[in-house]
Amino acid sequence: MNKQDVDHHHFKQATTPRFSSRQVESIAGLCAGFATTIITHPLDIIKIRLQLSHTITKEGNTKGRPFQSVLDIIRQINQDARFQAKQFSLQSTTHSLRKFIGVNYLIQYYRGLAPNLIGNISAWGCYFALYAEFKSHIHTSNLTINYFTSSSLAGITTSILTNPIWVLKTRIIAKSTNESGAYRSVWDGIRTMIRDESIASFWKGSIPSMFQVFQASLQITIYDHLKNYIFKKKPNTEGDFTAVAPHLSTAQYLYTSATSKIISTLVMYPTQVIKSRLQNSHQSNTTIVQVIRNLYFKEGGFLAFYKGLSANIIRVVPATCITFVVYEHVKRILIE
Repeated sequence: MNKQDVDHHHFKQATTPRFSSRQVESIAGLCAGFATTIITHPLDIIKIRLQLSHTITKEGNTKGRPFQSVLDIIRQINQDARFQAKQFSLQSTTHSLRKFIGVNYLIQYYRGLAPNLIGNISAWGCYFALYAEFKSHIHTSNLTINYFTSSSLAGITTSILTNPIWVLKTRIIAKSTNESGAYRSVWDGIRTMIRDESIASFWKGSIPSMFQVFQASLQITIYDHLKNYIFKKKPNTEGDFTAVAPHLSTAQYLYTSATSKIISTLVMYPTQVIKSRLQNSHQSNTTIVQVIRNLYFKEGGFLAFYKGLSANIIRVVPATCITFVVYEHVKRILIE
């Protein structure tokens, strides 16, 4: 092999990508899901308990624990943590670390982390890989149609595959460890649901989840359009504003992801409340219509569909920013 062949061989090795495009999308999605879940899980607990709280009306039509605000839920979680700390200190000397209330705070605020972590990692990894795949196969000159259709198909597929994980997560998070009927673990939840309900119960809330697919589709469509707009406005190294830049800055990714998430959340948030109610219902015959009627007529009218919105916005905007910034940067590292 002469020098030219050797140089050509080394050049070919250097330019050969380490990962396929599918692997890049999946790995970037997995990393994004992991980072987001670890950071935002406590806010997820607060959001879900707000969504599942029942407002007491004048007629007294309510059931469950009537949380009224984010502070009520935080106080209850802190109270549960102190209670568990006392229980451990009284019952056992082998769990000395758990005697510290701070450790029990972590236990309470990260209750249900396992299914949430599994769900988010698998969901984001699957979603980004499928989204890129569908985008490459849908041939249309209209970018909006391409983005929306691709993200919808990716979202529907991901939603069907991961719905059982979200049902388990909702059931576990909905109750603190010392409440009656609380699942002791993921496996306890699976056994209890199969024994007391049916396999079909793992797909409760799947129809409202389909509506949430449209929220994700709306979000990703806005996100990609904003990205493309900023790409075209950003100058290259020669100062040419008409050239497409290779990537955005972290601040620009934060702006595009936050803006797209806020708009899509405001439009589609009621479907999240309906889905949470359906998934937490232990009655197999509970319907979407029943949930909607109860929310509207017994729990405060139109505003009942926006329960937990403030906590959700506080949670989802940082979560979305983390997700997309991690995703874009990991993707860039893997490609380069």
